[in-house]
This record gives sequence, C-alpha cells and structure tokens, in this order.
Amino acid sequence: TRKVVLTESGLVFQQIAENTLTTYQSGYDAFQQQFSKPTIRLSVIPFVAFELIIPHLHEFRALHPDIDLRVETSMELTDFEKEPVDAAVRFGHENMQGMERLLLSNCQSALVGSHSLLASQPIESVKDFENHTLIHTRSSEDDWQKVAKIMGAEEIVGKNNLVMDSYLSSMKAAEEGLGVAIGLFPLSNKWVRMGRLVTVSEPLDIPYKNYFVFRRNDKKQSELDSCYQWLKSKFKTLEKEGSTV
Repeated sequence: TRKVVLTESGLVFQQIAENTLTTYQSGYDAFQQQFSKPTIRLSVIPFVAFELIIPHLHEFRALHPDIDLRVETSMELTDFEKEPVDAAVRFGHENMQGMERLLLSNCQSALVGSHSLLASQPIESVKDFENHTLIHTRSSEDDWQKVAKIMGAEEIVGKNNLVMDSYLSSMKAAEEGLGVAIGLFPLSNKWVRMGRLVTVSEPLDIPYKNYFVFRRNDKKQSELDSCYQWLKSKFKTLEKEGSTV
C-alpha cells in the first residue's frame, strides 16, 4: 500500500486551513446567536436521548418556545474546544478545567437481566456467573472487574462476553435475555418498573453522578439554566419511579 505524506509546506497549509475553518464556525455560530432563535446543542448518550429527552421534548418546547434545543447522541466524551456543543449530560465524578457542572442526580448500580433468564439461571454467588454471558457497555474498560471488587472477588468469569457500543444497546441485549448487564439507576428505573429488566440485587450507591456540563461564563447562560432546570425535573421523575419499584 502507498502512504501519502505531507511536505513541510503542506503541513503549514493544513494548519492554516484548520484554523480558517474553526474561525468560520465560531463566527457563524456568533451570527446565528445574534440574529436567530437561541440554539442549545445538547450532547447525551443514546439511552438518555431516547428514554428521557425525546419522549418529553414537546414539554420543553411548550415551556420554552424561544429556545431551539437540539439533541445530539454520542457515547464519546464531548470535546467542547472542537465540537459545536453547548452542553452535555455526563456520568462521572471528575471536574473539567474551564467547565461548570451542575448535579442532575446521584447514581446507583445493580446487575440486571431478563426475568426468564434469571429465573432459569439465578445468580446467588460469584461462581454462578459461569452460567451467564457478561454484557459490556464499552470495550475501552472492563467494568466487570469493578463489580468483582465490590463483591469481594478477584475476578468474575462468565460463560461468554458480549461487548456492545452503548448503554442503550447493552440494556436491550439484557432485556432480550442475551446475558447479564451492569445497570445504572435512576436511568433504568422505568425499565425495571415496566418489567423489561429485573435486578439481581438491590442497587448500591456508587461514587459517580449525572451532571449537566457547560462552558464557564457562556453567553447562553439564561438558556442553559432553562435546559438544566428542565432536565433536573426529568431526573427527579426517574428517581420517583425507582421508589415505586
């Protein structure tokens, strides 16, 4: 195979082109902000988009007809320096330099699966995982080792491993009886309440939280505040659903 390598002058031109495109984008965004309805680009994982935001988006538009809320889905961390995103819903515990973060909810975790799977192959000890496929939400990190640590085991060995590309796909795989997954709450409260998933044990508190993240001193502060308050109310509703399970 042949490989194309830029010359020194080519590399300089590439940098100029990238800077020009970045300047154009920021200038166009400023123009849009000044002469059209304020737009908030919100980055969320697919599960939050399809289960929490989109079913209730008409409510936000009724409350804030002057704000154009655009939902963008991704499992990747948002790069606020390079991407035209105004805010993101993030799951974690680390602060980000130059960013503000507002609490949406505390988080809990529990192993989940389908009712039929867990009824036929109950999990009562670490050894029982040998009868199950372990569903992974991401390939970059083995979250099952964190589960092993919580359970006081050196490791958890499953019959097979099934790696998915998102939290939504991993929950769907668990619902279909393909294996056992690591569920996050309150996100999955509704699925448990509706019987789409059952928990292996009571959810446990974890040191991660759901946050609303945005740039510090953003010019769209008023619109961002409106988005945050609305999202906060949606997470509160999820938490109440958990108390009725």
